[in-house]
Amino acid sequence: MNEINKTTNDPVWAMIEKEKKRDLLIKRISRVAWGATLLVLSIYLIMTLQEYHKLLGLYRAGVVPYDSLSQTFIPFLIVFGCLSLVVAILTTIGMFLRLRTTSLLEVQQRLANLEQMITSEK
Repeated sequence: MNEINKTTNDPVWAMIEKEKKRDLLIKRISRVAWGATLLVLSIYLIMTLQEYHKLLGLYRAGVVPYDSLSQTFIPFLIVFGCLSLVVAILTTIGMFLRLRTTSLLEVQQRLANLEQMITSEK
């Protein structure tokens, strides 16, 4: 039954398939962006750890107070927290909108197919 309905309304099904391909492209781009983000964040973490190691040596020698040692990680935590918040908000909104649009198109197509079946039986 699905194959018959797909052939009767090819433009709509083509549009649905096009949207599914676009979703796949967005997922691929997202994975690449996540990989790059994690790479940059890892490099920043390594740099922060190196600075912490240097300050730890200075703290043990008595040159630097403990406050400066403990504040080494604060910039990293701020960057990581902001990045996480932005990604969480954008992905939630993006997924909701993409899923909502796709499901509405499919529902409209199925209703049109049902209407066509009912009118053709009469």
